[in-house]
Amino acid sequence: MKKLLTLLLCLAMLLPAFAACSENASDGGQDAAQSSSAPSAETPAEEEPEITRANYPDTLPDDLNFDGVTLDITAFGLPNSINYDCTGELTGDVVLDAVYNRNIAVEDRLNLKLNYVFGSADWGGFPSEVMTILQAGTDDYDLVVEESSQLFSQSIQGFYYDFLTLDNINLEQPWWYADMMAESQFDNTKRYFLNGDICLTVFMGASAMYFNKPVFTDYFGDVNALYDAVLDGTWTYEKFADYCRSVYTDTNGNGTADAADLMGFRFEQWGIPNYMSMSTGLTYALRDDKGFPILDIYTENGIKWGETLYRLLYTDNISMLGSKQETFIAGTSLFFPGMFDTAMVLRDVDFEYGIVPYPKLDESLDYLCGAATANGCGVAIPVSANPAKMSATTAALEALCAEAYRKVVPAWYETALKIKYSDATIDAQMVDIIYNHINSPFIMMADKALGTGSIYTNAVFGSSNEGAFASWWAKNEKLLVKKLEKAIDSYKNLP
Repeated sequence: MKKLLTLLLCLAMLLPAFAACSENASDGGQDAAQSSSAPSAETPAEEEPEITRANYPDTLPDDLNFDGVTLDITAFGLPNSINYDCTGELTGDVVLDAVYNRNIAVEDRLNLKLNYVFGSADWGGFPSEVMTILQAGTDDYDLVVEESSQLFSQSIQGFYYDFLTLDNINLEQPWWYADMMAESQFDNTKRYFLNGDICLTVFMGASAMYFNKPVFTDYFGDVNALYDAVLDGTWTYEKFADYCRSVYTDTNGNGTADAADLMGFRFEQWGIPNYMSMSTGLTYALRDDKGFPILDIYTENGIKWGETLYRLLYTDNISMLGSKQETFIAGTSLFFPGMFDTAMVLRDVDFEYGIVPYPKLDESLDYLCGAATANGCGVAIPVSANPAKMSATTAALEALCAEAYRKVVPAWYETALKIKYSDATIDAQMVDIIYNHINSPFIMMADKALGTGSIYTNAVFGSSNEGAFASWWAKNEKLLVKKLEKAIDSYKNLP
């Protein structure tokens, strides 16, 4: 979608030139009469500015003016959400400064005020606060900024406006995560909450696999072999397992795999099994002819992934329980399967590291960078919001998301990832691949409502055999399918 939009922009820029050629061909003798007004060699024609990320145009009218109206926003009080989704802060930190300046630019452009009111920093506490607000039906807040999986749960109860019925929002623009939003709704004729660059915590939750370049070079040679596999689509979990299996070294020579040894990666119960399962390229759901989801988990590929995950965690000294972060920093793990925001804890490592997307289950699939994107924040408008401020709210959302795309995301690339957006480095290519594949499988977005997000972790973690997923699914399938069908029926009966 983003590449298509860029192409269309280029074509749009060329159309005036094509039109001019056509007019010259048809005007014939008029050319000489008009030549006196044509630009001379001394006064060359003014060139159209090049369209870049920094000046990518939005479609908001230039003359919007909301007369100083205040938009009241209730937002998740978690520090990352405050800093990267909402207000930022002028501290000299390039990213926090960019978020702060984004808000000022939008306030000045639209002549309005953004009033953020932060709620609980507790993952369960803030959703309870939001539900109290929504059930009260007051117009105290014009906008909600909350964890996306919680917004999904609330949206299927009828608490939020459908953005497709509102003005100012252009979901075809590259700053909105179109694929993720299409995957994240019950009924794909509606959009009850939005995800995009407006909330950097979604971006920060995208799957990012870090690797120790010196270790990779020592054991496998040129790191370009790994990058080439990503680019040609052969970066699969089978290849990942081969690297992990081959790098294992009994460093202390005691004949037992332990914390001191060099291994492919380490994992804890929560995190790695889920992150990997949400980043296989599988979406685990189909859509019926009305656009509603049907679980598509117990398939050949779904079973294959369950078996693959078991082997990654428990066979051939590929990995072991332990801190994925501490062992990577200590140089005893080749890989660190994390997220974009993992880069924040790697700023001071004393070795060079690289970044690639998570592998795919097989070459026929596409990369899907969904590690913890459902835990990032989205935005929604309560149905009880003041309708007099609706146009100001939607214009602010579009402008904030556009300005974040232009300024905030590149600031993150340059500082947190130590990669400038404009650099023609291979790591920058990898970052772009991850960014362009930000998504979340439906089952993870629906986890708070249906309990579907941790299926593979629940089935495989701590299990004793490769067929653990098949056994777990046989016991739980009917309940999960019934919960989904019941929720869809309830949703269809909303007014």
